[in-house]
Parts: sequence; C-alpha cells; structure tokens
Amino acid sequence: MTANAQTPSRPGLKEGKTSEFTLFFNVKPGHAQQIRDYFQGIDHQKMRVLADRIGTLHDLRWVLFDDDTRLLFASNFDGDWDAYIDDFGALIPDVFDAILQHTEDYPGIKDPSLKDFVIAHQATACNYLRAAPDATITDIQKALRVNKAFQQLLDAAN
Repeated sequence: MTANAQTPSRPGLKEGKTSEFTLFFNVKPGHAQQIRDYFQGIDHQKMRVLADRIGTLHDLRWVLFDDDTRLLFASNFDGDWDAYIDDFGALIPDVFDAILQHTEDYPGIKDPSLKDFVIAHQATACNYLRAAPDATITDIQKALRVNKAFQQLLDAAN
C-alpha cells in the first residue's frame, strides 16, 4: 500500500478522492467467445459514451485470461463504493448483464444480492498510486476544457 492510500469500509484501496476497483470472475465453460463478440460488436465511441454516463469513472478494462477461463474487470472511480455500484445498475445495466451473464453465479445487475456478488469477486490491490490523487474526473475534464479555451485565446492573439 502506498504511504497515503487508505483502506475504505468496502474492498479496494483509496488514494485522495479516487478508489481502485478490481473484480475477478470465472467464465462459464465455452462462453469466452461470446464475451469477445460483445466487445467486437460495440464500437469504442459508444462504450465511451456509456462509461461517461457514470460520471465518476476514470478508466475501465476487461481482460480474459487463464486460457479464457477467467475475466478481469478493473477501474478507478471517484467517491463512494456503494454509489458507484448503484450507478452501474441505474445508468448502464445492459452492459454488465451482457458481459457478466457469461460468468459463473452472476445474479443480474438488478438482483438485490448484486453487491454481495461484487464483494465476493473483488480483490483489493496490494498497491495503488494515483498521479493526481486529489483530482476527480470532473476536475480533470474541467481543467482540460479551460486549457483548450486558454490555448484558443493564445492562438487568436497571434
């Protein structure tokens, strides 16, 4: 664990305003290709729009490994663990159902036991380091917009 990282009440390390989130699932036998097909069928821009709906999400990645028998979901997010999980269920439920239906024991995004399922599959990182631990994704996006406007002013002044 980094010197400033904190262990919150839910799994995952937190540094500043951001937490790490790492889940490991067992893929149902013969279902890895269906997961790959899902990702090949959705364009990157649409996935970005869906991820942006969450509003607290810094990044995410899905990885099939161990000869396609295991699936990793990892992300970094701002704020509260429970709110983060609730946002997936409220804002992009179809994405998680489409993917996780191919994993063992997945109850469905709307199932009341979902948080227990997530906790059972979540691993806390051994180390977590953020480049800008006190910057939320909203702060970063705002800074980029301000910088773009400032650069346009500078360009116009030339």
